[in-house]
Amino acid sequence: MKSIQKLSFLVLLLVCGSTFSYGQADRIILALEDGNLKRALKLAEDSEEDPLYKKNPEIYFLKAKVYFSIIRDPFLSTKYPEALKFGIKALEKGKYKADGEFFPEYLPLVDSFVMLSNEEGAADYRINKYTGAIKSYTTSFELNGDMSAIYWIGKCWLMQEDTTLGEEEYRKVIVWANEQQAKGLEAVPVMSEAFVYFADQYWRKQQYDSANLYLEAARKVFGGNPRIDYFQKEVTKQQIDKLPPSSLMMEKIKYILNFFPTDTLFVKKENALYLYLMRNLYEHKDTAQLDTMLKEFTIQKVDRNKSKLVNQYKKSDQFIEEKPENVLWQLVKYFSKFNYPDMSNYIAHKYIIATSKENTAGMLQSRYEVIIDYAAKSHSIKLANQLIVQAETIYGSNASLSNLRSSLISKNKDKKLETSEQGALYDLMMHKADLTKLPEDVEKIVVAYMDALIKDKEYRMAKKVILKHIKAQPDNPVWANKLDYMAKEDFYNNYYMTRVREETVAGMKVGGYTWNGSKAACNPGEIDDDIQQKVEDRINYFRRQAGVPDIYLDPELNDWCQQAALMMEANKLLSNTPDKRWSCYTDEGAHAARNSLLTNEFTTTFAVTSFFADINYSNVGRRRWLLYPNCLAMGHGSTENACAIWASDDSGSMDTNLYKEQFVAWPPEGNLTKMMVFRYWSFSIDQEIKGSTVTMTIDGEAVPIEMQPFEEGHRLSTIVWEPDFSFRSITSDTMVTITVTIPNGRRYSYKVKVLNFDPIGY
Repeated sequence: MKSIQKLSFLVLLLVCGSTFSYGQADRIILALEDGNLKRALKLAEDSEEDPLYKKNPEIYFLKAKVYFSIIRDPFLSTKYPEALKFGIKALEKGKYKADGEFFPEYLPLVDSFVMLSNEEGAADYRINKYTGAIKSYTTSFELNGDMSAIYWIGKCWLMQEDTTLGEEEYRKVIVWANEQQAKGLEAVPVMSEAFVYFADQYWRKQQYDSANLYLEAARKVFGGNPRIDYFQKEVTKQQIDKLPPSSLMMEKIKYILNFFPTDTLFVKKENALYLYLMRNLYEHKDTAQLDTMLKEFTIQKVDRNKSKLVNQYKKSDQFIEEKPENVLWQLVKYFSKFNYPDMSNYIAHKYIIATSKENTAGMLQSRYEVIIDYAAKSHSIKLANQLIVQAETIYGSNASLSNLRSSLISKNKDKKLETSEQGALYDLMMHKADLTKLPEDVEKIVVAYMDALIKDKEYRMAKKVILKHIKAQPDNPVWANKLDYMAKEDFYNNYYMTRVREETVAGMKVGGYTWNGSKAACNPGEIDDDIQQKVEDRINYFRRQAGVPDIYLDPELNDWCQQAALMMEANKLLSNTPDKRWSCYTDEGAHAARNSLLTNEFTTTFAVTSFFADINYSNVGRRRWLLYPNCLAMGHGSTENACAIWASDDSGSMDTNLYKEQFVAWPPEGNLTKMMVFRYWSFSIDQEIKGSTVTMTIDGEAVPIEMQPFEEGHRLSTIVWEPDFSFRSITSDTMVTITVTIPNGRRYSYKVKVLNFDPIGY
């Protein structure tokens, strides 16, 4: 329709004597060619006033061309400072006279003016004159539909904090850019910022999938650039951190690796997830799925070895190998190193089968022997010992394997070994050994291993090894002395040195805990990592003595407990069910209060000891919560006077029948410093024990005790008693024997050696 109108308009011009008007246009063109810009401008202006010429669009286009030439002339541009403005106005008039279209031959001129208008907008943007910049960019868009101008208009609105108008313009840019991509056309790279803007908004709201949609669209249109790369990596990192280890997490990691195949973080996360999922499948006995995953894993590593990027891959991927069986061997070493021997053995057997010439029992055992010898020489005695045990499980303890074991012992018993390697040598030597009469040289090696464990603070393993030898040689003072030594070392490092107390050193006050929050501002404050570590270490000191698994402090639970402690501090009350009208109330804090032990008398590690001592509660309920075997994750928060410790977790992995036979006592069986003997003694077990009887002797003499009222709840069923004896006043080590008889007639007897130990100066 427009083309017909334009044709009619041209015919009309011819009928009305357009030959004359085109002669005027020719004169303007001639003046331009002669460089006589003033004459060209005068002719154009006169034509605008003449009824014969002013309807001719070309007159205005030529006038715009004159102004463009003036802009480019260093001398005239200073005399006509508004040449750009007038040139654009002339273009707009010409477009109007031409029924809304530019003549094709003048389109390059229009683009030149758009470029100049954009430069003017950019100059205003740089000096924060956003209104002026918007005006210039709006003009650019109106002249030729320049979408980069729309992007800058949106950016200007956002810089003025008008998100509604800014986002409206950015959405236009995104629609246009996607259309360009669909047509196979390019978009101006700067426009990728519109995509990144919305990705950032969703990222801040933790709506990661929506953020990734914008980033994926941006990558399709613009390819990769530093901004898109940065946001895509960061969004994926946080998305992964929020996901549990799962196939969904693997999907996210593999997707991001399409764009950043050698990124160290994502390659390592992919490996870590593979290893976790493999262990999980093994533990759940899903060997079919595990074998599928192993095959997928080995193929991937071999393929990466063939990649042009192999050298970059090898910087962050330890499993890349030329052959699938070599990948399996890397997995064998990995799982052995990080104490998953059963998983390591499962893969080791597959490796043996894959590398054996024949799959007969004799050939497979022979292959095991070769690999065991190789492992001992090239990797670790720990792995070699593990594989010997595996081979003996499959093929029996035959002479060939026994000789191999003896050979490994002979080659390594005089070497200086790391603690884990000493442990492997110990296992090799103790296999079928008579512990009641160890040769002197063997006993020396065992003692050295015990000392290494204690030095490395591996107290659980040290205690296990020591008790094993005490049981075999109860009269050998070496083992009893080691148990005393270990108990003192553990107490000193994990109780005494976890004090949070201000002290004066060289005239200066150091240490202590100072709350950095505020009741008035309802600011819960933060606790330094070293304080949290001391709290964790002290809790685990008590749990380790009692023979139950360690816990860890969960950062999220710490935050919630900190809010709970603030609520107790601000309201000067303690409650497991705080009212919403409380000062500084938060849902997270209230949730923590319902699941935590609370006090407003002690903080940090002092609070831990007060809960375990429980001197004012004859049911020792708080101690019972903290010693619950199946607890895995705890939280801790402390303010100036209040403390909350999350203790209701039940996520630990344990044999549900274990504590039907194994008891949890405080003071526990074994050696304990006198500072840890509190007013009330307790005995817990997962059986009916109401009505149990207790007897105590100290160094063989009976001690009167007062049984406390039985109280259900607080996790394991527990009896409590108070002995009529002051252990704090002892001046030498004291042996206490306790006998508990439960209602079904079962009797439990154990000994507690109370050490007269003062850690000061130790």
